[in-house]
Amino acid sequence: MLSNLVVTKQKVVLVIDELNRERIAPKFIGSLLHEQGQGADTIKAMPAGIHLKHVASFNALVTECANYNNVNNNNNSSIQSVEAGDLDAPASKTTGYNVILPTLADLLCYQSPAFIFGFLNRLRRSEYVRRVFLWASPQHLQHPHAAYILAGCEYLAELVLRLETDTRLSLISRKPGGGVTNRRYACQVSKTQFEVTPLDGGGGSLSPAAGSPNKQATPEVEQTPEPASSTFKIELDEDEVVARNALTLPYERTSEPSEGNIIYTPDADDDFDEEDPDEDLCI
Repeated sequence: MLSNLVVTKQKVVLVIDELNRERIAPKFIGSLLHEQGQGADTIKAMPAGIHLKHVASFNALVTECANYNNVNNNNNSSIQSVEAGDLDAPASKTTGYNVILPTLADLLCYQSPAFIFGFLNRLRRSEYVRRVFLWASPQHLQHPHAAYILAGCEYLAELVLRLETDTRLSLISRKPGGGVTNRRYACQVSKTQFEVTPLDGGGGSLSPAAGSPNKQATPEVEQTPEPASSTFKIELDEDEVVARNALTLPYERTSEPSEGNIIYTPDADDDFDEEDPDEDLCI
């Protein structure tokens, strides 16, 4: 299911919609959260409207998340303390809220890009927020620098879901250690769930070429790449192989053994008198 790929430990999730379906954004994100067991009490959806031009509305969302988390922690702590008979039991750690923001097009109608980036970063650093979802349709962004703004949102996001077509999507996931994965999937929408199949293998049930859910994807035939045109050649033909094998290298050459003769030319000062061999030393 798609929810297994989107609802993960990544905190900031950006959905780039190439199909212009912003009207289903809250319902679509909410269904993904419900599939992963996230109840309605853990979801905070910020409604769109004229109130977005007030900074207090954004501050109220952060404050509301913090207050509800503190109340839930106190209630859980009291219940556990009464059941255990220990009034000094520590409070349980909250899991945080799943915040669904208005679409990026709505936010740009009332706030500057710098404020939007700052608010996203603020939610990402908040201990009371577990996930942040932002929906963006590139064709709906009425801003002269829309491409740069969308790129900035992608930079802040830890998971980017791009809905390319009705049957294809891509997912970029950034891990805390610095690893990045980029995969593409074939998708099929049923009445109960959103099924996805990797396009890079795994025996999927959906053929990306035909778009039929019952047709198995045919394996690709391995093709030998054609050699690039270059003056440098690595391969050898048959004649070159024979010539190489017939070549005798210098260190491999052997010669027949022959008698060694020493030719010496006597010098005028040579003294070969064996009676006094040290006479030439003037001792």
